[in-house]
Amino acid sequence: MAEFVKIASVGDVPTNEVRAFEYEGQLIAVYNCGGTFYATSDICTHEYTELHEGFFDTDDCSIECPLHGARFSVETGAVLALPAYQPLEIFAVQVVEGDILVEIP
Repeated sequence: MAEFVKIASVGDVPTNEVRAFEYEGQLIAVYNCGGTFYATSDICTHEYTELHEGFFDTDDCSIECPLHGARFSVETGAVLALPAYQPLEIFAVQVVEGDILVEIP
């Protein structure tokens, strides 16, 4: 059964920035897009690389892979630009009393 776990505090992810956190061996990217928080897998689905090191475009809330330039929506995980074909795994996010909670399946 899925549960929400604390992954970070709101202050750990400044507005319009992305940070990576590890939870039980899984790398999770947390994005603050204009004050709204999103969470995805931090690993590109095209080839292994950490997405938080890429370009976070806050105009459309997307992340560009630093290795080959694949782009993903951080809201839906959808692929926005090749070479990736598979979407990112996304996680539901709640903010409770200054804590960022992510739903882990």
